[in-house]
Formats: sequence, C-alpha cells, structure tokens
Amino acid sequence: MSSLIAPAAQVGVYEKLDPSRHVSFARAVDGPGEGYTLHSKKRELTTEQAGKQIARHGQRFSDRNNDKKIDLSYRISKGFTAQQADHARQAMQSWADVANVTLAENPQYADGHIDINDMPGTSKGEASLPNKYVSHVLANIGTANTEENPKIGSFFRTMLVHEIGHTLGLTHPGDYDGSADYGRDAVYAGDTKARSVLSYFSEKNQPGHDFNSKLPSVPLMDDIAAIQQVYGANTKTRNTDTTYGFNSNTNREALSLKGANDSPIFCVWDGGGNDTLDFSGFAQDQKINLNAESFSDVGALKGNVSIAKGVVLENAVGGYGNDALEGNEVANRLKGGGGADRLRGGGGGDTFVYDRASESTPDNPDVILDFESGTDKIDLSGILKASGISAPKVVDHLSGHPGQVVLKYDEGSGEGSLALDVTGNGKADLLIKSIGRIKAGDVMGHDGSPQPHSKPTDSKPRTEPTAPTLEPCPEPEDPKPVSCYAPSGKLRSILLPALEQFVFTEQAWRVEQFKRANTIRTLK
Repeated sequence: MSSLIAPAAQVGVYEKLDPSRHVSFARAVDGPGEGYTLHSKKRELTTEQAGKQIARHGQRFSDRNNDKKIDLSYRISKGFTAQQADHARQAMQSWADVANVTLAENPQYADGHIDINDMPGTSKGEASLPNKYVSHVLANIGTANTEENPKIGSFFRTMLVHEIGHTLGLTHPGDYDGSADYGRDAVYAGDTKARSVLSYFSEKNQPGHDFNSKLPSVPLMDDIAAIQQVYGANTKTRNTDTTYGFNSNTNREALSLKGANDSPIFCVWDGGGNDTLDFSGFAQDQKINLNAESFSDVGALKGNVSIAKGVVLENAVGGYGNDALEGNEVANRLKGGGGADRLRGGGGGDTFVYDRASESTPDNPDVILDFESGTDKIDLSGILKASGISAPKVVDHLSGHPGQVVLKYDEGSGEGSLALDVTGNGKADLLIKSIGRIKAGDVMGHDGSPQPHSKPTDSKPRTEPTAPTLEPCPEPEDPKPVSCYAPSGKLRSILLPALEQFVFTEQAWRVEQFKRANTIRTLK
C-alpha cells in the first residue's frame, strides 16, 4: 500500500527530514506473535512497545560526573530570527518537560552539549546522536522558505522537535531515512504522526486521525514513552493544578488555546494535581476522553489530543457543539457546555456541572450515560447563583416558583431526568436526562443537597405576603438620673448574717450529697 507521506500542501517535506542515515536497524523490538494484533496488515504495538522501538539503539547522553542526573547544555545559532530561536527554545523545553534531564542554554558545564544550527540554503533537517563516546551533537535546521515568525503547527516547528529528539538518542520508528513509504517501510501500524513526531508518515494512515494539514509541535505519546525509557520521567512537570487548552496555565504555547480557529495537536504529560482539559472555545462536535493513552477529537481535527501513559487528568470542559465526554477511574468533573452532550463519568464519584440553563435544554438535553445515585452528583450551583436562587427545592411538579426541581425515573427503562425551573414560569428551563436514577441528595446547590418534600405543592401561585410599612419612632428624650434604693445600715446588719448562713448551709448540703454519691459508686 502506498500513501502520501505529507499533506498535499507539504508533499515531500517528510522526505527532507534526516537526509543522512541515523540508524541501520531493520527489525522491530518484538518478534512475530509477541503482543500485537493485525491492523491494515500491520501489527499494533502497545505504547510501551512503540517506545522501545523508537529507543531501540539505547543511544543516550551519559552521566559523566556521576551525580545521578543528566545536565545538558545547548546553543542556538545566531542565524535564526528571534522568533525562530524562540521556537527552538520551546522545542527544547518540550523534551525537558517529559524527560528526567535538565536543558540549559549556554551553561559552563554539562554532561553533554547540543548545537542547534540554521541552514539557510535548504529546508531539510539533520541531526547526530549521542553515545558513551560522543557528548557533543548537532541539530541542523533548514530555514529556506521558513517564515521569520513561524507558527505552532508549522513544518519548521515540527522539524525542530523531530531533530532534537534525535540529538537526545531517539531514532525513527522504522528503518528509514530521507525518503520512505508507509506501506513498505512502516514496521507497525502506529508508525504515524498521530503517535510520534519522529515518524515520517501521515496520521491519516491510522483510522480516526486527521490533522487537516497541521503538524505536531511537541513530543507525542510514543515519543514520551521512548524518552522516558531512556532517561526516566520528569515528574515535577506541571505537578500542581493545571489547565490545558483554553484558560491554560501551562505557560506552553503548544498546550494553550486562544481562539476558535486554533488547531491543537499535543499529548499531555502531567506530574500531578487536579487537572483539566478545557476545550470550551470550540463550536464543533467534539469527543473528549480523560483516559490515559486515549485520543480526543478537539476543534476541527480528529484524534489530535492525547494523554500519555500513566497520566491522570480529572476534569473536562466541552464547547458549544454536541460533545461526548468520557471520564476515567477517578472522580471527574465533567462540563459539557452548550449543545446536546453525552456524558459518561466512568469509575469514581463524578460531578456533572451546569452553569447555565442553556447548556441542557428541553429541546437539546444532555444525557448522562452512567449516573449512579449516591456516588455521582449534579452541580447546579452556577445556575442558581447566576439566577439569584438560594437553593433548589425538589417538588412533585413545577408550580411557578424559581428553583423548583422535578426528578423522574422509569423503573422499566432505567431512564431518569432532572428538570429545573429557573424563571418561575412553571416550565423547565434546564432538562437533563440520565441512564440511572437521580435522587434529591445527588443535586448540589449553594448549601448542599436539597431535601425532598413529601407533600405536593399548591399548583396555584400564592401571593407572597408583604411586610407592613413601619413608621419611624421618635427619638426618646435623654433620661434623667434616678436614684437607686440602697438598704440602710440597720437593715444590712439584719440581712447579711442570714444570707451568710444560707450560703453556708447550701454548700454543706452539696458536699454531703457529693460524698454519698461517691460512696454509692464505690460500693457498686
């Protein structure tokens, strides 16, 4: 089978990568019959197996000073424009984010050094690989026909990440260099740009992937597995609460989205925290999957965002289309956004979040596919706060009061629903359907779960009583001093002895009662 190895607008660009041969290796890591299934007459490798394939030669920088870490330096040629040089730094950082190495520009000492050189007369790229004898390597990057200010997803950025991957010791997924054909040269089905920036072959060779002529700008799933097998994982990267996509706090351009026309192609590596995939700015129908080693359809692309092996993300936010959100084994917060969304929490106690009634309407309701009462929750606090409603109130039917909630469940079909009247017109403004019963205690408002009411409410709206108008009271005059009565000296001489005798008698009685009580307890 033959195929283009680049989109039509970039035919031949992949052949321009690495015209010199980096490797001489014509065998896959695992022999026939070992841990694979057939796909398009090519075998499927697991992420771990694919990582071994890309790192199969074991070439790497050595710990030359025996300090149990790999410190690398790099230099960027002055021939690059300022923007091109910045992309080189970002590409270098993208590898340091996932691998347990440090990369610093122009330090005095390091275990190894990488020179990133510009080649203005060509658009090709080439690189040398390190080993225990070679600690100074090169990445030569062609800049012919390259914009002065390249963009994320450009061939220039991809070439930087690709060639720097070689300088760290990684090879192509197959035994090819300069030119290749997927049908002839791909050793396994996953040798595509969907899984590896080191691959020559279009993501379209794998079903479910289409990047619409855009290219990855960071290491992808199999690249991350490969570099971590060589150097270990950088677990300090983004190990606090992190948002990827819109509203990103990653400080990484390739992991951040600014507008509806952006084309994200990235794989998430995350060191911990409570983390979010936010694709709220897109209007297309999206598929967002929080499981490790999964792919999501984000924006106008297909299979373009993935999650690295071993990574746990907790939250997902959809956009304006009819999205499908899938959680993982931990407690997730899923927010479908606008459109008729299909939500599946998976394992764990999941929370389905609604901030506006328009996010799930009677005409376009969301469906929660696996709601488990007592474990999962529906969070209406955003809607209630925006509508000025203090708390939801579960009733048998809507009777024209804002905040009323009606819960229904069909024992036969197992289908449930939640209807919320926000405006007080006696009709549902928010309607959520579910597979599984939703109970009153599953609905979250400002002050926790609402309590069900055993008696039906009056279907006729009642006139709320109005508070009487209060007339202001006149200010009182300043009081005049009044003399207090005090007993005379003779009367005090009579009262004080009597009072002292009373106090003494009372204390003696309490002491006697205490002794008797202790004696009884002791005898028992």
